[in-house]
Amino acid sequence: MGLTTEEIGLLRSSWNEMKTIGMKELGLLIFHRLFSDVPRIRKMFYNLELPDDETLTMEAMRSNQKMSRHATRIATSISTYLKLADQPEELKTFLNGLGELHAGHNVEPEDFEYLAPVMLAVIGGQLNLNSNSSILQAWVKAYGVLRNGIVRGMYAYQG
Repeated sequence: MGLTTEEIGLLRSSWNEMKTIGMKELGLLIFHRLFSDVPRIRKMFYNLELPDDETLTMEAMRSNQKMSRHATRIATSISTYLKLADQPEELKTFLNGLGELHAGHNVEPEDFEYLAPVMLAVIGGQLNLNSNSSILQAWVKAYGVLRNGIVRGMYAYQG
């Protein structure tokens, strides 16, 4: 199930509004919420050399160059996804690549279930949206397309 032209417009305009805080900051907000809501997932990011203490502040994340680079890559990937949202073949290739990349890091398809509520909370919070907002509903659908495409790429990689 793809996105409608109207949904793509809502997604792109809302993302452009959120990007005004900067790609790194937007990515850091997503990771901060993910690590706060699902602390066990932090172990998957051992290569980012995050401190082991229970609370990981935004300031600690900002000062970690590896974390900042990865956060920027996440936000850039979302931008690319939205850019390709109305180009099915290019989008499929892009999502397959993300799936292969994540499978190569031993990420499980189930791990993407944790990201949906995190992204929706960050987006809703940044834009001050209520849960029945048409913008937030478009993001719900967009995340489903994103997740399914990445998972297909993961399974293709695992062969």
